[in-house]
Amino acid sequence: MAIALPVKAGKVQAEDYQSFWLWAGVEPQGVLAQAREVYLLAGEVSDRGRPHLISQRSAVPHIGGADVWIVYRAQTIAWDDAILAGVLAHVESWRAAGNHVVGLQIDFDAGTRHLERYAAFLREVRGRLPQGYRLGVTGLLDWSANGDPAGLDALAGVVDEVVLQIYQGRHVIPGYQAFLARLGRMKVPFRIGLLQGGDWQPPPGLQANPQFRGYVVFLLNGPRK
Repeated sequence: MAIALPVKAGKVQAEDYQSFWLWAGVEPQGVLAQAREVYLLAGEVSDRGRPHLISQRSAVPHIGGADVWIVYRAQTIAWDDAILAGVLAHVESWRAAGNHVVGLQIDFDAGTRHLERYAAFLREVRGRLPQGYRLGVTGLLDWSANGDPAGLDALAGVVDEVVLQIYQGRHVIPGYQAFLARLGRMKVPFRIGLLQGGDWQPPPGLQANPQFRGYVVFLLNGPRK
């Protein structure tokens, strides 16, 4: 379990954190040397034509000294057996290469009104995931504020964590504080996804929330020289 350390309000400095997303096209940074966890994008499930899996890595990465979450960006959850088999093959090949793979994270923008349907899909994935691996998802800010209680409860019985992102693309969502005011509705362990260099103002009571597990910082490339 990650330790939810208090952090400073204001501009997000990656050096103050220990869990990071590393996306395709983003250069590794020195701060990764202090990482306890790295969420590494492996591929995308495309919805163009028939749903299919697209790898984002030309070779199996080697991450030393940190737990690794394998991430898939999903444009659709209409996964057939071939897609799921490809995802699980990546999980096993990354582990076999010496990475300490701890789980699979699915990055899908599930609508707040469709959380029960999303939970049903995740339950199928969970049933195929080898024993010992965790299952996580990214979440929209609206889930905590307006998510249907039944949908949130369904997620709590399936996934090990939700990472609620306060940004969209490369920009922090204006007024994110209002969405975080109802985090007490979350019944599944959650983290807050921050943007490197973006704003962060923790809501009152966050550290005391029994489901809060800390932060994950989305790393960005620096300005071109």
